[in-house]
Amino acid sequence: AARARSRAPRPAPDDDVLLDAPDDRLAPALVAAARGEHGPAAGLLAGTRENAEWDHRDRYATRLAAFARSRSEWLDTWRAAAPDDPDALLVAARLTVHRHWGSPARAELLRPVLPSLAAAAAAAGPADPVPWRTALDAARGARAGHAEFERLWEQAVRRSPHHYGSHVAALEYLAAASPDAHGECLDFAETAAQDAPEDALVRALPLHAALTCRTPAALRAHRPRLDAAADRAIALSA
Repeated sequence: AARARSRAPRPAPDDDVLLDAPDDRLAPALVAAARGEHGPAAGLLAGTRENAEWDHRDRYATRLAAFARSRSEWLDTWRAAAPDDPDALLVAARLTVHRHWGSPARAELLRPVLPSLAAAAAAAGPADPVPWRTALDAARGARAGHAEFERLWEQAVRRSPHHYGSHVAALEYLAAASPDAHGECLDFAETAAQDAPEDALVRALPLHAALTCRTPAALRAHRPRLDAAADRAIALSA
């Protein structure tokens, strides 16, 4: 997926998702969580797991974890009531990464928890890539080496070869490895998009890569590819 070097990670893995307004499925879960009730969140995530809605599952878990960062009572109650619930464990894992990401000691905080996140991902459903995406983000934050990241990446794509979140995590890892990896980032994103089904969210990955590569040097070297990524995103959203 990428070559690892000791570079500072890019912005938090939740940033893109948090720009989106809650949809009709997520909003009731957030309202209930504000009242300290975990039932709607549990039902929402269970549904995404049972129906293999991996992109939705990833987004909803991330939003719920972000909410739990400031108001965690509902999650604490959920985990106490169902300590082995894979959906509660997913939100808790995402919350761990979210809490550590903003610290100046991010790598030092994430490095010791990475093995437990990977173990939790392995213990989750055999088809679920989302816990592995969380482990991938933790690996980036911990400045894990290429071999370790590649091992996590293989587990994620084995479960869902076109999962958007896992590809975003790999793209961000590649970008963090080198400030000059614009061509590699675009190659990775374009290949992922070309290989994906027509309705897969990962077909928009080149736009994410273009935004990641928004530097004067990248504009000079790759302007046609960056423009094509924007055009692709417009076409997909039409």
